[in-house]
Amino acid sequence: MLIKSSGMTDVGLQREGNEDSYSVQDSYGLYMVAAGMGGHLAGEVASRVAVEIINKSFSKWKEIQAPPDEIFGFPDESLSREGNYILGSIRLANRVIYEMASEYEQYNGMGTTIVSLLVGSGRIVAANVGDSRMYLVRDNRIERMSKDHTIVAEHVEMGVMTEEEAARSPLRHILTRNLGSSENVDAEVFEIEPSNEDLFILCSDGLTDLAAASRSSGNKAKNLLRKAGGSGGRCPDGGEPDKEKVWALDLFDLAILTKIWIKYIHGCSERGENHGQADPNLQ
Repeated sequence: MLIKSSGMTDVGLQREGNEDSYSVQDSYGLYMVAAGMGGHLAGEVASRVAVEIINKSFSKWKEIQAPPDEIFGFPDESLSREGNYILGSIRLANRVIYEMASEYEQYNGMGTTIVSLLVGSGRIVAANVGDSRMYLVRDNRIERMSKDHTIVAEHVEMGVMTEEEAARSPLRHILTRNLGSSENVDAEVFEIEPSNEDLFILCSDGLTDLAAASRSSGNKAKNLLRKAGGSGGRCPDGGEPDKEKVWALDLFDLAILTKIWIKYIHGCSERGENHGQADPNLQ
């Protein structure tokens, strides 16, 4: 098995501070983006705490193979053990951020969104809270996999507002759910089977051009898949993999750019990791 990844983040031109955090954990296939809120350093703290707590709790439970009833919160019987690890980790991160915001004045009002992807050998576990999004590019089509927790998303779901009206609404970034605003939180967690050359895109704000691409000729989707191709699926020793699967993550928004590239190939005998540098094929 071969996993290669790279990541970077940039504040962009629209904001003075970067409150986003991201994580690339190739060792157990967990990838996350968190968009903090609360001003000053509070949002940055919230997003960093969320990523750290989820990483630590998931890795601990995974290592000891903790039964679902021993993780934080009640297990969801519809999810796999790994799915419940993700769910429990998000719940725990929420509780820690909530208690920090309640106890320390400088952290009052802080919170963060979270979107995560767990890549397994035969299962993908995706989760989100807030309006950070996940897209799946498959067969040159782009589909949004996450569910926005915003006022306008609820209005669209109830039929009060159209998607076009929601995209223009000044309330489109007002959250109804995030990590830190309440003692308990319900995360959207779902599981799917991966398909060859799946491309996953995580971002801290909705990308309207990606949504538009799903209704266009598919050229943008083809371009993303081409960039994710990397070395063409060959093992480092030049041999052919038994089965190739390519998963790539582009994590970014219009102001803050966070990019992670991941290639996952079955059948290779070694693992490659590259953290902190952007892959030139994705620039």
